[in-house]
Parts: sequence; C-alpha cells; structure tokens
Amino acid sequence: MNEIENMTKAEWQVMRIIWTLGQSTSKQVIEVLERKTEWKQATIKTLIVRLQKKGFLKADESVRPYVYHPQVSEDDAIHQNVNNMFDNLCCMKKGQAIGDLIEHSDISKSEIQELIDQLQDKKETAPDKVMCDCLEASL
Repeated sequence: MNEIENMTKAEWQVMRIIWTLGQSTSKQVIEVLERKTEWKQATIKTLIVRLQKKGFLKADESVRPYVYHPQVSEDDAIHQNVNNMFDNLCCMKKGQAIGDLIEHSDISKSEIQELIDQLQDKKETAPDKVMCDCLEASL
C-alpha cells in the first residue's frame, strides 16, 4: 500500500473528490476545487500529477480527456492515516484524542450508535488502566 502519510493536505482534497465520484477528469476536479478554494487551475493540475507520481492516482490514457482512478481506497487511506497519527500518541492520551474527535466532528445519530456499540464491545477486553509507552523503547 502507498504511504498515505506522504499525501499532503491539498492532495487529500483532490483525492476526496475522486473518491466521491469514483473516477474523475481533471476538469471535474478543477470545477469543484475552484468553488471550494482559491486555487488556480495550474495548481490543481500539479496536485493531480503529484498524486499520479506518488501512485495514488492512475490515468486512463486510452480516453480523452484522461479519466483518473484512485489506486488506494478511501477506507484504506483513512485507516492508515488515523493509525499513523495514533501511533505517534502516548497510549495514555489516545482516549482523550478520540474524545476530542467526537466532540469536534459532525457525526450522525446512527454513527454515534455504532461508536457506542464499538465501545461496549471494547470495554469487555479493555484493561483497567493503560500505561504510558513513551519511554519504553529507551529504557
């Protein structure tokens, strides 16, 4: 799998459009991003080329205009990105970070119920206390 941590915030914006559409031409991406941002067409095209070079997008060059297809699924990208972020946190701070995400995210009632169910399942095997792992490797 491509290293998602190499994807910039701007590149994520491009990928979100292509994931949502399933595939896209550069014109479609440009139209969306020009409405959402102040980016110029050349900037957006540069982002698409970078994503191709990094292996996140592949162009179908048999058609004109080129149609771009994601080479990593949105679910895999989210999973890898979240896990990379959480790998950098102290074990004792992960619950706090999850709480912060919940507090500051727009999530539906059905998603909240799914989270409650996941937490109930996790509670069955969770330790009473999580120990700090920040110094473990250096001791």
